[in-house]
Amino acid sequence: MLFRSWAEIDTKTFKKNLKNIYQFIKKDIFAVVKADAYGHCARELSKILEEKNYVKKLCVATALEGKEIREAGVKKDILVLGGILPSEIEIFNSFHLTPVISDFSQLELVKKLKVKKIHINFDTGMHRLGFYKSDIESIVSFVKRENILIEGIMSHFPSADIDTEFTNHQINQLKKILFSLKNFGILPEFIHIQNSAGLMYNCDVCNAVRVGLALYGEKPVENFPVEIENIMSVKAKVISKKKLKKGDKVSYCGTFEADRDMYIATVSFGYADGLPRKLSNKGKVIINGKFARILGNITMDMIMVDIDNFESEVKEEDEVIIIGKSRDKEIRFSDIADLSGTIPYEIMCGISKRVKRFFV
Repeated sequence: MLFRSWAEIDTKTFKKNLKNIYQFIKKDIFAVVKADAYGHCARELSKILEEKNYVKKLCVATALEGKEIREAGVKKDILVLGGILPSEIEIFNSFHLTPVISDFSQLELVKKLKVKKIHINFDTGMHRLGFYKSDIESIVSFVKRENILIEGIMSHFPSADIDTEFTNHQINQLKKILFSLKNFGILPEFIHIQNSAGLMYNCDVCNAVRVGLALYGEKPVENFPVEIENIMSVKAKVISKKKLKKGDKVSYCGTFEADRDMYIATVSFGYADGLPRKLSNKGKVIINGKFARILGNITMDMIMVDIDNFESEVKEEDEVIIIGKSRDKEIRFSDIADLSGTIPYEIMCGISKRVKRFFV
């Protein structure tokens, strides 16, 4: 292995997660592969998703993300959640992308698309993107005049993992929107608001779900009812061992001071690879089935870890688990996120391009 840091992506587990989610929810799947499939390589995973008939759409954030997946040979419908900008019209037309439309300026741009098929996003409480219910009459007038097909109606859950009352309120708002649209003769093929955390809610008017985090094996809530497993293991190498004397300080700013003579190892993984500096002096890795705590500040390319209790078992180029399992030990994205004061999404997306992806 020439690479000093790499990620192994388990495609069998990915397929199992997908199957388990579908069998639980029994609705069409819109697979969210934006942000390079949350750092897992959208080009490769989209090819797997394309094989499944119940995966109806691949969801990206931008036109360029959709273009990249098309260039990988993927033919399945691609839905651009972030809508369309004037500079992107040619990409939408050339690569057969479907926009989610969230305001009237975007709706106006649809007139320039070769295929006038869209999904409409309604704001049911997040206040990020989306039309209001009061806009329905104007939307319907426009799409009928311009012969635009509303294939889907959607909204988004911002707090399904923490606020049941608000989330159920959003579902009720969506029902009111759909009722109004029906009165105008609009009957979309797809209705979707549920994300990974939203799978636990009963949305009887929805016939599709947008799933991202759960596909990649992280539970959005502790009591998530679907059996899923992490599909990515992130690894590095031991590149050096060193013996410290009591009082020696480690790394930039000397934030760790040895309280005894001890052995440490230097590992080829740093914040440029995606390990948050907030883990300095409190994170850990796994070497040869044993936890090794991070000592001192995390540097751009390396970390130093405590191997004093098993120094004789460690040698240069030994595998180091940054995220993943080894024997009875495991470190998850959520573990790193909790220690860093953030969310698993951010850690996943932060694993950098320097970390070579392999599919197993």
